Amino acid sequence: MPGQQDTQTTTQNNNRNLQQNQNPQTPLPLDSPTEFQLLVANSIGKMLPIYGVNLFRNLPSTFAPVNMVPVTPDYVVGPGDELLIQMWGQVTLNGRFLVDRSGSIFVPQVGSIHVAGVKFEQMHDFLKSQVSRVFRNFDLNVNLGQLRSIQVFVVGQARRPGSYTISSLSTLTNALFATGGPTPQGSLRHIQLKRGDKVVVDFDLYDLLQRGDKSKDEKLLPGDVIYIPPVGPQVAVTGSVNHPAIYELKSLGDTTVGDVLELAAGLTNVASGQRVRLERVDERSRRSMLEISLDSQGRAIVMQNGDLLELNAVVSQYKDAVTLRGNVANPGRYTWKPGMRVRDLLPDKDALITRDYWLKRSQLGQPTLTYIPTCLPLTPYGIPNLRYGIPVGEEGTNPNWRYSSTRNPNLIGLAFGGEEGSSYRTTGDTDSDTDAPTDGGLDCIKIPASQTALSGSNDRYTPSAAANAANAADGTNGSNSTNNNQNAYSGSNSNPSGFPQNGSQFNTPPSNRVSAASASLGSTVANASSGEFRPRNNVKLSEPDIDWSYAVIERQSKANLTTSLLPFNLGKAVLEEDASQNLELLPEDVVTIFSKADIRVPQAQQTRFVRLEGEFASSGVYSVLPGETLRQLVERAGGFTSEAYLYGSEFTRESTRRVQQQRLNQYVDEIALQVSTNATNNAGRAISASDTAAAAATQAQNQNIIASLRQARATGRIVLDLKPDSRDLSQIPDLPLEDGDRFIVPRVPSTISVDGAVYNQNSFVFEPQRRLGGYIRLAGGSNRDADKSRAYVIRASGSVISKQYSSSLRGNNFDSLHLYPGDTVVVPLNLTKGNTIRLIVDIAQIVGQFGIAIAAANVVF
Repeated sequence: MPGQQDTQTTTQNNNRNLQQNQNPQTPLPLDSPTEFQLLVANSIGKMLPIYGVNLFRNLPSTFAPVNMVPVTPDYVVGPGDELLIQMWGQVTLNGRFLVDRSGSIFVPQVGSIHVAGVKFEQMHDFLKSQVSRVFRNFDLNVNLGQLRSIQVFVVGQARRPGSYTISSLSTLTNALFATGGPTPQGSLRHIQLKRGDKVVVDFDLYDLLQRGDKSKDEKLLPGDVIYIPPVGPQVAVTGSVNHPAIYELKSLGDTTVGDVLELAAGLTNVASGQRVRLERVDERSRRSMLEISLDSQGRAIVMQNGDLLELNAVVSQYKDAVTLRGNVANPGRYTWKPGMRVRDLLPDKDALITRDYWLKRSQLGQPTLTYIPTCLPLTPYGIPNLRYGIPVGEEGTNPNWRYSSTRNPNLIGLAFGGEEGSSYRTTGDTDSDTDAPTDGGLDCIKIPASQTALSGSNDRYTPSAAANAANAADGTNGSNSTNNNQNAYSGSNSNPSGFPQNGSQFNTPPSNRVSAASASLGSTVANASSGEFRPRNNVKLSEPDIDWSYAVIERQSKANLTTSLLPFNLGKAVLEEDASQNLELLPEDVVTIFSKADIRVPQAQQTRFVRLEGEFASSGVYSVLPGETLRQLVERAGGFTSEAYLYGSEFTRESTRRVQQQRLNQYVDEIALQVSTNATNNAGRAISASDTAAAAATQAQNQNIIASLRQARATGRIVLDLKPDSRDLSQIPDLPLEDGDRFIVPRVPSTISVDGAVYNQNSFVFEPQRRLGGYIRLAGGSNRDADKSRAYVIRASGSVISKQYSSSLRGNNFDSLHLYPGDTVVVPLNLTKGNTIRLIVDIAQIVGQFGIAIAAANVVF
């Protein structure tokens, strides 16, 4: 019917307007703090929220009435509602009927029926009785379709007061959420619903927020008025309560401290019940402070408008307790007893072994991945199936569940136990087939016949050319940095590859040359040559050793609260049971046990591991005895083999490496400062575009050089200054040893290397009668870019002889210098070549300009 369609369209528009009001796209802005909030913030140092106000900042859609929800049985039908009536039997009817303004519906063949004021639960019987006046033997079903809209008014201290058209199912709380609720100056405890000249309900929103009570949440009728009065008396609760906030009192004069604490959800489990501060505004003239207790008498104190209740937490003080911390098995707090001493906390030496120590020791016995298959196991359909018993897709992101493939050059993947994406291959590798991204599995490719299991090289380490170059450039630093990592114990389980997992050792610039000693050792160092197994095992400290000479008790005086330290000898107290060191403990004492990593102890007291590699009777890692020197340690290891080459030995030290690296960094910083200063000066002296371009190119080149220098890493090598014919143990210096020292003695090499600006950089067979010039001639001689005046020789011992000083001091030719096995001849490039031509061009330009100036002067004068 036309009237029904117009009414239905109007109802839909009202519903859309209601949904837009009830579901804002953005939360409401924060309200300005009230004066009471500012007063509380001035007293406690932080802003307290008003309880219940934030509930209306984001209007949840769950509070919005939806037309499709079932209506309650007590719903009263009125004008604007739509009835869905279905009848069958003697009469058949299926239609929608809109209740008109008079409260009636028109049913065909029945007539007008007045339904306004009838509850929904009574509508079925009512309609059946009305239709039965005309028909017999029928039945019907009635339901509600579109519901009517009602108009209500929200006034007072509402956030958005006004007239609202809402669903007839709406209640008082629905309207509050639709309007944004009360303002901070509005009351939450006395919200009035007025119908006509009567107050239908005085709604307390605290009942809903704290107890979930909606018994007074009345349904709204057309013309209802919701009035939000100004806020009533307020008090603030802060400190150790479960919900610190500003609360509104329902009535003044009968709300006690206990009632307010219930509003704040009670005390926390660490609240102190001894002192409670009550700050009060007396007679609107001044502020006063009261201290009350939380007994029955204190809880009965009546709160006043503007009171501030502050509760403190208990002090973190332990009664009759002592604290044990540091390098111990079970740090923590222990019960103090009269007469308690240090030995009561540390009954034996086992109490000083940390849990981390046993954890790392237990990991050493875990099985490790040693051999890897060539390809993934396949299903009958040729699809990879399992990864060591783990179905594909269930291994997750943990690399320990993935394949290790770093030992086979034809397999790409993660190192077992390494970080995601780690591999022995470097970013500088030019082989695209071996640099593809990996997911940690194995990429099966066609393996050459020369590297199959039949040849025996499939289980061998054959790194790429770039990896070999990086290893050679790294020299001794790669293995040395691995050996000197403190507080670690590296077994075969921690990193089977033996290389740093982050691959940082391969970024060392080529300027760090490998020594002859390291190069000759092959597979026993990090830069193992092709075809050799990679090192997997090492011996290191799993945890730092205990400092037996010093421990301390921290004690606070009860008289003046000053803190003093009472040191004692831990070894005498625990190992020797010395009564003078078994100090008595008092409550609140803190006993700290140190390790040798916490406080630097004398070298004689340090635990020192020294590595002997190469031509020793018993190469290995040795623990240094007190006062033992390098010569004595080598003697204890059985001395050298018959092929030992002492002149080419290499001795490295971690402390020396750190000092060298620090000085190297300082040197690079000085160069960078000088380059920057020169660039500024050259830019100021530039008089043409070519000068500016040349200065910019020079600056870019210098910056590249500085960047390369910053990547240089010191080796920590100490030159022992041995004679070329050294063979005896007595010729080794009595050098005191430190932890992490490394002594490499190679066998006698058979080559001499020639590098630099020569036509053929290569290694040549050592011949005793051949001099330096002869080896350079074997390399084709110096090329045209060579700087012959600055050639030098790196001795196998680590010392350097340059042409600049050797000729003038010795009085003979540098080319006749005698070489020894393992020496390296370097002919550097002439980096200043071309400067002479540039100088000639500049002079020619100056002379030409001077001639033009003279000619001009002659014309003028």
